[in-house]
Formats: sequence, C-alpha cells, structure tokens
Amino acid sequence: MSLLIALKALYAANGVIGVGLYIPQILRACKDKEQAHSLSMITFGGWSIGACITALYAWYFAHHLLFAVLSLANMMAAGSLFLLILHTRLSSKKDETSLLVQPAR
Repeated sequence: MSLLIALKALYAANGVIGVGLYIPQILRACKDKEQAHSLSMITFGGWSIGACITALYAWYFAHHLLFAVLSLANMMAAGSLFLLILHTRLSSKKDETSLLVQPAR
C-alpha cells in the first residue's frame, strides 16, 4: 500500500512540476516574437488535445479528481503556448501584408 501512496505522490509532484516547466517558455514567447516563431504549433496543439482527452478520461472513467485537475492544468499550459504561437504568427502575417500594401500617395 505504501508503494501506491508513493506513486500517487510522485505523480502529483510530476504534474505540478511539468505544468510549472511551461511557465518559462510562455514568458519567453510573450517577450520574444522570434522565440514564439521557433516553437511548434503542432506539438503544443497536440499536447493540448492529448491532455484534454486525458482529463476527460480521468474524470469520467477513472473518477480521479487529482488526475483530472493535473491534466487540465497541463492542457491550459500547452494551450496557452499554442495560442501565443498562433497569435504571433497571425500578427506577423498581418504586419507583412500591411507592409506590402501601401496606400498610394
């Protein structure tokens, strides 16, 4: 029984640390547009979807609140990066378009 408790504690710590590891990446992507351009939308989008599926599984089938909450936190962190990358890329495309289409003087 103590092995199960230890594994649950390690899982919880891993989840919290894993979500925390997104924070420096999110901050760099907010501050540095080049950083956001170098990140993969497919990767962070895929991780967001995977974490959402895991949260749904944890809630509906496993009935495990901690598992569901950590999965949702993971989804929010990966989703934040996905949205930052998307915003940066759409903004830069808009800027490029506005540079190409200059009004006649």
